[in-house]
Amino acid sequence: MKFNSEKIANGMAKVAGNRYMQAIANGMTVIIPVSIASSIFTLIAQLPIPFIKQNLAAFQIPVTFSIGLMGLYSCYSIAAHLAKSYKLDRNSSSTIAVMVYLMLAITPETITPQAAKTTGLAAGTVFPTTNFGSYGLFTAMLSACVCVWVIHFFKEKNLVIKMPDAMPPAVSSAFTSLIPAAVLIIIAWFIKVGLHFDLNQGLLNLLQPLSQFGKDNLISVLVPIFFNSLFWMFGIHGAITSTPVVPYWYAHLNANMAAITHGATAATVPHFMTEQFLQFFVYIGGSGSILALCILLAFLSKSDTGKAMGAVVLVPSIFNINEPIIFGLPIVLNPYFAAPFILAPMADGVITWAATVTGLLNKTTAIVPWVLPGPIGAFFATGYDWRAIVVAIVNVLVSMVIYFPFFKMWDRHQVKVEAETAAAEKAEAAAKA
Repeated sequence: MKFNSEKIANGMAKVAGNRYMQAIANGMTVIIPVSIASSIFTLIAQLPIPFIKQNLAAFQIPVTFSIGLMGLYSCYSIAAHLAKSYKLDRNSSSTIAVMVYLMLAITPETITPQAAKTTGLAAGTVFPTTNFGSYGLFTAMLSACVCVWVIHFFKEKNLVIKMPDAMPPAVSSAFTSLIPAAVLIIIAWFIKVGLHFDLNQGLLNLLQPLSQFGKDNLISVLVPIFFNSLFWMFGIHGAITSTPVVPYWYAHLNANMAAITHGATAATVPHFMTEQFLQFFVYIGGSGSILALCILLAFLSKSDTGKAMGAVVLVPSIFNINEPIIFGLPIVLNPYFAAPFILAPMADGVITWAATVTGLLNKTTAIVPWVLPGPIGAFFATGYDWRAIVVAIVNVLVSMVIYFPFFKMWDRHQVKVEAETAAAEKAEAAAKA
């Protein structure tokens, strides 16, 4: 069978460029600033200070209102990004999506006066918070995508209320969304009340196979790494492949952060498989553990191309920005580096997995900015575990060993090409003279 790289690349680009996939990927970024900020409180909670240990519950509050509500935030943001791509009103579209999400994912409960006396809680209606967070994330994604698509469909079919041109745009947009909003809310109500169907739990059951790649095992480490590198090799941002398992990673991190505020340590929290595990121990310098190759280029190249490229890409890669080398060297569709670009991060994943499951390394308990250099980010993400610095450095060295023979082949080829080019230019100059 003939290998058609262009056809494969086009197929991958079509998947990655899908407006719904793009909206989900971009919408999920809304959680980054609040989760990083709230992680500061998790890091503080791990300091050996008596006052902090006596008030751990207080340090959980920012976490509860950040990662604990990420389904809510993500639904709004995903709908906003998708509405923008359809040139719809983002505010009204996102608000409708959030309402539908809440109707489908959240079931209000009542604390009776009798229950209030025994629990000490105030009587009245309460909203269980579990599905506001990562456990409701699939419903948030589905609600956002379906609602915006329905609004777009009604608008395309001209099934909307049109207001006079003199009406303010905000009011006009609100009435444009009125009919699709009513339809969506009635459908959500019918699913919830008429069918007595728990859509959130249904989605979790349906997508249960994906959870195998979000669990604390070696397969969950290796599979996302493989597909991340594979997509990057065709010029497609590899992070798009992790979107289906991101909710499971956040659920793990949320559980770890909650455990910290209940007295656990970074060594005893329940989960190791989080996004930060990959970010600071595997994707050091960027996908493909590419910092290792940048170091080789910068310090061991004999070709002018390698030296120049190493000088340009090393600093960005230290801060985990890999686009300059991915597209500059390039890594994309480069047969010299295809194998190490997959093998190096997978080797780092195995090393980090082994160090974690054997208790040699703390688990990740906090979100820290992804632009931090790998060893530093690993140190903070694991609750100040100095061994994380050692593991991260070992991973870089192992990656350099894996990249080295492929780097040498590429560098020798570049030296030969540069010599041939120089000879050709010299001959051309001599001919002109």
